[in-house]
Amino acid sequence: MVLYIAHVSTGTYTGSQTKDWILLKLVGTKGSSPRTWLDKWGPDFYRGADSKYKITCPQDLGDILLIQFTKKSLLLVQDSWYCNSVKVTSPEGKTYNFPVYQWIEGRDTMEFREGKGITAPEDPFPDLRRKELEERRECYRWKEYAPGIPHCLDVNSTRDLNTSSRFSFTKSTLLYSRLTVTAVEQRLRGYSTSKESWGSLDDIKEVFCCNRNDMIEYVAEHWLDDAFFGYQFLNGLNPNLISKCTKIPPNFPVTQEMVAGFLGKGTTLVDELRKGTVYIADYHILDGITAGRNNHLQQHIAAPLCLLHLTPRGELLPLAIQLSQTPGPEAPIFLPSDSEWDWILAKTWVRNAHFCVHETLAHLLQTHLLPEVFALATIRQLATCHPLYKLLIPHIRYTFHINTLARETLIAKKGVFDTATGLGYEGLHQLCQKGMEVLTYSSLCLPEDLRDRDVSALPNYYYRDDGLKIWAAIESFVSNIVDFYYAKDESVQEDYELQGWIKDIFTEGFLSRKTSGIPSSFDTVTELKKFLTMVIFTVSAQHAAVNNGQYGHGAWMPNFPSSMRKPPPRAKGTACLEDYLDTLPAINTTCKIIGTLYLLSAPSGDMVTLGNYPNEHFTEKEPQQFIRDFQDRLNKISKEIEKRNFSLPIGYHYLNPPEIENSVSI
Repeated sequence: MVLYIAHVSTGTYTGSQTKDWILLKLVGTKGSSPRTWLDKWGPDFYRGADSKYKITCPQDLGDILLIQFTKKSLLLVQDSWYCNSVKVTSPEGKTYNFPVYQWIEGRDTMEFREGKGITAPEDPFPDLRRKELEERRECYRWKEYAPGIPHCLDVNSTRDLNTSSRFSFTKSTLLYSRLTVTAVEQRLRGYSTSKESWGSLDDIKEVFCCNRNDMIEYVAEHWLDDAFFGYQFLNGLNPNLISKCTKIPPNFPVTQEMVAGFLGKGTTLVDELRKGTVYIADYHILDGITAGRNNHLQQHIAAPLCLLHLTPRGELLPLAIQLSQTPGPEAPIFLPSDSEWDWILAKTWVRNAHFCVHETLAHLLQTHLLPEVFALATIRQLATCHPLYKLLIPHIRYTFHINTLARETLIAKKGVFDTATGLGYEGLHQLCQKGMEVLTYSSLCLPEDLRDRDVSALPNYYYRDDGLKIWAAIESFVSNIVDFYYAKDESVQEDYELQGWIKDIFTEGFLSRKTSGIPSSFDTVTELKKFLTMVIFTVSAQHAAVNNGQYGHGAWMPNFPSSMRKPPPRAKGTACLEDYLDTLPAINTTCKIIGTLYLLSAPSGDMVTLGNYPNEHFTEKEPQQFIRDFQDRLNKISKEIEKRNFSLPIGYHYLNPPEIENSVSI
């Protein structure tokens, strides 16, 4: 008789434990063990249990290739069991690792492969992985949510999600308790039912009086400053919009006479354009978008152009603003020398346009809808033992749940976007479709995006500086993993699961649009490394950059208004404080948006930060070392960021590794 020892680890999630019978079978190169009931003195498979069991076999099994779990119950109703992992020790002392990390339900037998990463062409058991993927594709199907928008998981609500895709009890409890407390607080103050304009700007501060932070205080104090207005293009929400301007666009007829007084002595607009100190934020994508209705009243959308100047002191200041893409007498160019409220109103229109583009394109499209595409393609096309499944699975945690929840509440008809933004349901879809038409692979790759926008010379661009460090760290980690499993380009070309993965992303996510530059197949190791770096950066760092500051920058509503109740001014000299308050969102709209931004920005409660992988999907020593190297590099980056932030009036924290989550989960 031959004795094997199985160490079985039960998860720590609420409900991980089970009272059902668990039977285990070992399958090796020389035979299989009898199906053994895992039972010892005392309770088995309680939450957090790490138990040891003896498996007796009539002969040596050789190398252990897989294990089979069978779950049985004497009761009519079975309970689910979450198994972390199994480690099997042979009589010779050799250990075989089986990363499970999933719920085991029902009465069926489930098989799990030994933890070594193996690509599809190298697998001696192709039928086993083919069966696994066929079952996954039955459970995880694509569907079209709206024309021209990336396809998504085919479920109607979070109740339809597979158990392994749902929020943990901790995360769900925290999210819904915050939602309830925020809603009750606003209703008790009468904010959530009032459709009136704010009586004064100071009244708006009362909405976030219980949830203040340093960023909110700073924004409320400095939102009128032109320097802070310019700063937000670099380190605020959506820091990927600004570009260098080397020639004034023909539809934005800014002249030397208009701006001479703001450029300084001894220089001209032509000189500054030549020196590369002029930048532009162009919201042309909003032109023609249908505005929605809030409180049954028509809202308004502008498509501004904003010219900015980098001063010798290193400040980026607004130079001129036009609120229409079509120049003319009814599209005046607003200047810093205009009356106080004309200039404030013009800047606020830019901030409203920034809200629309940020929330719809930079946030929703690029860091929610596309990550769901990456996640669904991974689940459908890569077997559990595939090394890239092991690489990517930590980066898709909770993505299906948060996106399904968004489709139920935020972007649904009568949802937050429909009732509390100027876009509305129809405008949201129009803008998302236009965003997809112009989305490029280069714009998703930070180094290329920065090069294309020609912003390398901008000082104090902390998003750029921190983002490039994070990108390089991810790239190095990905390169090590890929090189370990793919020896040459032919290894990439022949991996049919990998080719199915990128084909799914190209067709279902980017809708087979070749002009996007997204590959439909991989020919080289280099191509694969770049794409994987983009995916991990997008779902972690880029999402943190556009998500985590929403409440800090938006709680002071005039800095980030979700809608505008009056049309853009067609002449100068008409704005005043009363007109300004009547243009900003109504009280109930303000409260709905600020409450939403608070929920989206607050810590999730069970966050797993970038580079931390509590579930050990990789079992070989080399990938495990690559992970430790990645963590060391991120720790070094974090120390550099914290040292810099210490000397700043307001630090840039959104790309500090301890504040970046591994996946899109909120």
